[in-house]
Amino acid sequence: MRRIVQVYNAYAMVIGMTSYVTIGGKFRETRISQIYAVVMNAIALTFLPMGFWRSAHLMTMAEWLPSYMWIIPYVLYSINYAVIAYTLLSRCFRDAMLLDLQIIIVQVNREMSRTGKEMNSKLRRMFALKTFTLSYLCISYILVVSVYQWRMPWSYILYGQLVNTFLTIQIVSTYFYFVSFWQIARGYDFVNQHMEDIISDTSMDSKDQVEELRSLWALHASLSRTARRINRHYGPQMLATRFDYFMFSIINGYMGTIYSKYDHSASVEKIYGALIYWIRSVDFFLNDYMCDVLTEYQRQTKCYITEGEMSKELSSFLIYNNSMRLDLMVCGLYPANRNKWLQMVGSIIVHSIMLIQFQLVMSTK
Repeated sequence: MRRIVQVYNAYAMVIGMTSYVTIGGKFRETRISQIYAVVMNAIALTFLPMGFWRSAHLMTMAEWLPSYMWIIPYVLYSINYAVIAYTLLSRCFRDAMLLDLQIIIVQVNREMSRTGKEMNSKLRRMFALKTFTLSYLCISYILVVSVYQWRMPWSYILYGQLVNTFLTIQIVSTYFYFVSFWQIARGYDFVNQHMEDIISDTSMDSKDQVEELRSLWALHASLSRTARRINRHYGPQMLATRFDYFMFSIINGYMGTIYSKYDHSASVEKIYGALIYWIRSVDFFLNDYMCDVLTEYQRQTKCYITEGEMSKELSSFLIYNNSMRLDLMVCGLYPANRNKWLQMVGSIIVHSIMLIQFQLVMSTK
């Protein structure tokens, strides 16, 4: 798993999302990586407007898109550019979080190695699924030009490749958000597992128990502080990304419906676009689901603690744990969880139906 994260961190550095590289399992920033990131950001912010304009113009010329809906591609690509620009301009805040996260990862790895604990299967499956969706989307976005625009002039192909490569910034940014909270959830899971072992082990010396409880308490507090900082720094980014995904789903759902009924297009192109649409939906769902899992592990009840004599340290830790609530609010506006994702899906369906109804009314005139 460490190698997977390192590979995608390297890809993020290539497209200018971060100036940190992984050297010896640790994040390092060099003068060369700083300059490279600034150059790539300048290239993206300078050339993407022209690339988006050409892509939108090319889409409006398509036979399957109604002429009265010409503005839709321009709206979609304008939102894409705004989100990408914000992501690149706020790079320094995300980079600062990498160092805080690295400290937590080292602490959790050291404690898990010392106690012989293993990660639970649920977190493993979530990480594997998120990595699959990210890999599929990045490869699919990069290959879009080969599928849809290979007959175009070279200038359109180059701009199209530029656009689709930098569109992966939106996908990679949510991956770092997911992995950051995934690492915190892994820490909470270790705390819960080790706490259960400490309580159930009657042969443990009282002094050793006190030391272990203090260590767990310190780790739990560090995890909570880091989770709040991650949520605070990523809040505006995830708000912008959610709006981008909302518009992406509505507009592409509408255009995909029209394109699926176009007889002069290959079935492979229709399936290719549909897979991107649905896998991106799964990819975004995993972000909210990760927030649910994180709060679940943080609030996990200690039902294995029975009545009886309880040490002062254990009593204090339980009071702290029960009074501690980790509410992952996005910019203080709404909680990130599965319920909110389902509400958003409902809004996407409603607005997509409205566009299709408008299409049906206009097509009868």
